[in-house]
Amino acid sequence: MAARSLSRTSPWQRGFLGQYALSALDQGPLYAHQLSAQIAERTRGAWTPSPGAIYPAFRSLEARGLTRAERREGRRLYFITAAGRRRLSQIRALRERWGERIGGSWRLLLDMVEPERRADSGLRRLRQALAMSEAMIGGEDGLLTASRRAAFQRSVIAELEGSLARLNGTGPRLR
Repeated sequence: MAARSLSRTSPWQRGFLGQYALSALDQGPLYAHQLSAQIAERTRGAWTPSPGAIYPAFRSLEARGLTRAERREGRRLYFITAAGRRRLSQIRALRERWGERIGGSWRLLLDMVEPERRADSGLRRLRQALAMSEAMIGGEDGLLTASRRAAFQRSVIAELEGSLARLNGTGPRLR
């Protein structure tokens, strides 16, 4: 799949880019090219933001006092500020609330898929969720701490067992 170019970076991606940059900077300072490479790696090449997308995001964050930059070896190294950490906490809380509200809307999304493609669509979404869970449990890059991995793994197993029981008609239905 070809990487997304500057001309095709959507407004949603530009807004998301700033939020993701704050999250990435919370782990440590980054150069713009490092953020682009990280996104390309995380999306398996589906999206590689260009400098024309990265730098405006960093300029916007810096103008709002959420990041600061230092010149090092002729390049700008970006750091998150205390205000940036507070904003990141707000973003994370909003994401949790949004996830709770939109979580029940999955059925509406499924209704928009052609009936003959619903099973494939559901299976594709399940594979994506399992891949995300696997990445969190596998944890080579520290998505979860070791102590959280075990608890998360038990939760995933319990959910899968419950889903299989419901599919087999032996478990309680979800509401």
